[in-house]
Amino acid sequence: MKQHIKIIAIFSVLIGIHAKSQTPISLENAYGKAFKNNLNLKNGQLRIDYQDKIKNSHAVIEPLNISGEIGQFVSAYTDTKFSVNQALKLPGFYKTQKQVLIEEWKNSMLNLDVQKWQLKREIALVCNELNYINEKEKLLIKADSIYTNYYKRAELRLKKGESNILEKTTAENYRSQAEIQLSNLKKDREIALYQFNYLINDETIYTNQNSNFYLLNIENFDLNYAGNPNILKQLEQQKAIELAKLQAEKSKLLPTFNIGYNNSSMFGTGADNQFYERSARFHSGILGVGIPIFNGAQKSMIEGQKINQLIAENNYEIGSKNLKNQYVMLFGEYEKLKTETDYYKTNGLKNAETIMKTANRLYYEGEINYLEWSILINQSLEIENKFIDSQKLLNEKTIQLNNLTQL
Repeated sequence: MKQHIKIIAIFSVLIGIHAKSQTPISLENAYGKAFKNNLNLKNGQLRIDYQDKIKNSHAVIEPLNISGEIGQFVSAYTDTKFSVNQALKLPGFYKTQKQVLIEEWKNSMLNLDVQKWQLKREIALVCNELNYINEKEKLLIKADSIYTNYYKRAELRLKKGESNILEKTTAENYRSQAEIQLSNLKKDREIALYQFNYLINDETIYTNQNSNFYLLNIENFDLNYAGNPNILKQLEQQKAIELAKLQAEKSKLLPTFNIGYNNSSMFGTGADNQFYERSARFHSGILGVGIPIFNGAQKSMIEGQKINQLIAENNYEIGSKNLKNQYVMLFGEYEKLKTETDYYKTNGLKNAETIMKTANRLYYEGEINYLEWSILINQSLEIENKFIDSQKLLNEKTIQLNNLTQL
């Protein structure tokens, strides 16, 4: 039941997107809207605000201890006493605790930058998907027109007895396939638009502004690519956090100071042979030091934190190498797809046009039959279809490569 409700909700949103007017928006403006409204980014900003608020929580002082006593302290008479005690750490302890909070606050800001970086890539990829769907739609409309005309001619030829039912059925099948693919493409567009507007998260329903699907290029190729600055900064910050935590653990071995004040009465004769009433009060101070003699457990924590620091350093190396490897692999795939799309642009599309024109001429002149014509037409359309598919993949690699080099 929950799954059915979820499916219904998704389709309701898709229907809503389809029904409402859609406002075209450029890619750069989409970034700006998303940076302002995206829910994940809002959470990231709230995390920064939280870390900022707790930065001063390092200065947590242990509670002031106030105690009172009544009883026979120095004689058979009943006396009263109250004491005030305060335990304090050395300034170095509070300094290290504060540094941990500051480093975590810095990390939350870097994490927001990484979220924005990832969001830009997602939006760009969805826009590419929408542009791809537009190109596929143009091709399918072209195919639908060809097959519709073919169907009409086949139907007319059948009535005149110039062909058999197989030609008409084949033509009808081609036309139906084109119609089904067009219908499916509309659903694909609605899903992509839903994702596009989900990322932007604005009350207005947007569609991507038309851009040239075939002119996306690498903006800043770097043969000596060292890694994305956003990711590397965050990995570097993790090292700073673990170092700060190590210093904080070490500071727990510092001694604790205890300052106190006592105030008591003494009824009777004192050591100076004078008689004191209950109203007389006597004072004393306390100064103590807490030395962590049994510190084996804390030393184990320190050794463990040293390992965490090594893990952070290793993660930086892993992250840096992964980014470089990803860049090299993406560029290799980009080069293959660039070669493929260049072929289509220089020769493939011309061949497709030649095949289609020649097939139509030969069919009209009676040089080939409907089966041979349909094979040639499908071959021509398939070349165009492969070109669009190849261009989509090339654009995806280009977007990912550009994203890896951008802030």
